[in-house]
Amino acid sequence: MPGGKGTDNGAGIRNRIDINTIKQYFNTIQNSKALKEIAELLGRLEKEEEESEIQKIKELKSYSYTQIIPTKRYKEEICGVTLGRDLENLLPQELAMLEDESLELLFDLKYIQNRLFCFEKQGYHSITQEAQEEIEKEIETKKQKKREKNEGAIIVCVDTSGSMMGNPEYIAKALTLFLATKANTQKRACYLINFSIGIETMELSGKGGMAKLMQFLEMSFGGGTDVAPALKEGLKTMQQDDFKKSDLIVISDGGFGYIPDDLERQMQNQRQKDNKFYLLDINGNSGKKTFFDKHWIYNAQTQNINTLYENLATMYS
Repeated sequence: MPGGKGTDNGAGIRNRIDINTIKQYFNTIQNSKALKEIAELLGRLEKEEEESEIQKIKELKSYSYTQIIPTKRYKEEICGVTLGRDLENLLPQELAMLEDESLELLFDLKYIQNRLFCFEKQGYHSITQEAQEEIEKEIETKKQKKREKNEGAIIVCVDTSGSMMGNPEYIAKALTLFLATKANTQKRACYLINFSIGIETMELSGKGGMAKLMQFLEMSFGGGTDVAPALKEGLKTMQQDDFKKSDLIVISDGGFGYIPDDLERQMQNQRQKDNKFYLLDINGNSGKKTFFDKHWIYNAQTQNINTLYENLATMYS
């Protein structure tokens, strides 16, 4: 058994399938834009978060102000009493001395000595000035920030059960070859699982990885379909350091029914650790599988890929 371990559980391994046929399908699909997008999605840890950021900025604030200054040049209002000889602003009692002949001499004397009581008057004038002041302000900004880590590991589970016999299995193996080749080129850890009722596994790493991959893809089970052992093996692999942040994709016709509740709970627990579970369905007519985060349908005739189901809560959390 090339590159890995296997469990049979009575399924048996058929004769090796034709690797050249797999390569022919691979050559047909290798330029598929949709498949490239799936390959890029697998293992990627990307979250969009709204972050609040408080920035302190300094800015110059310009302003003008008007200053009112008292001045004696303008005599607009009475501001007090002073001694002098300003005849226009004499107090009434000083003017009264001019009406009494006996006091006229006193008036003249006070005039000569600048000692007449006079109203003191003043006016105002304004000065407008320009000024600048440096002030510090705090500004809160909210922005969407994408946090993306390097592309991570992937786990590929390919269905080789009896229901996949013929073209569906060749297509599934070609899709597996496409994803594994992408992972190998990008130096990403890749773990492969063949399944029907039993499983056969291989880790694509080290020297001769692609040669071992070809041998691995030739392997095929017959019998019924049970995805649970493959998912259990994938969950166990996610505990390894190289696969802690990996995503798992099942390539199948979808004819494997539902999975046990405890296995679904284990998958949900792994989602809390940023793992995702996908299904790429080959011309499947078995209905949507909601225990996957995303369920694609691959049309072998048109090579189109459509989304049958997507769990928005887990895909974008």
